[in-house]
Amino acid sequence: MKRWLVTALLAGFAALTAPPADAQTAQFKGLAAASRDLSSRLAPRDKPIELYDFLPAEDLDALLGSWAGFGSEHNFRNGVPNALNMVIWHATLERFSAAMGESCARPRLAFHPRFLATLKQVCAWPGAAAQSETTLQEFWLAVMGYSAPESEYRAWRDFFRTAYAAKPPAETVAAMTLAITMNPHFLLQQ
Repeated sequence: MKRWLVTALLAGFAALTAPPADAQTAQFKGLAAASRDLSSRLAPRDKPIELYDFLPAEDLDALLGSWAGFGSEHNFRNGVPNALNMVIWHATLERFSAAMGESCARPRLAFHPRFLATLKQVCAWPGAAAQSETTLQEFWLAVMGYSAPESEYRAWRDFFRTAYAAKPPAETVAAMTLAITMNPHFLLQQ
């Protein structure tokens, strides 16, 4: 009886002091926020980048983290990563990344002049200027922003300098963009 009481007390104490099961789960920032981030860094103000245009089907944006409201209540829904929304994120960002890669030959998106200059340099891949520290860092920061640690940039840079050393520019730019946008530091709320 004494053992049962001690066990019950310990279990009760553990349940009271344990954090909620989802306390460590980060949430996606949502499609609108990701579009806003990319637009502010890559596009001119009058022609924002809308990731909605790259969804594999209509109305899937609500599954990627969105605000819903009723009256004065507003809740962020579907922001917790799961298998379904990861597939949708990947398909959407793969389409966006392909458009970025195709922009090496003919711009498919409207870009801010500063980013367009950086993109043109990266589109000279695998040339030395395209692989320079300055060019790669400008491309990384333009797409990622400052939300990732420098170690993420170094791993990304080193991977592309080796694994994509002889790949064509459009394929490389698409893969670079997809790697950045699928990075948790880009997708998740900080």
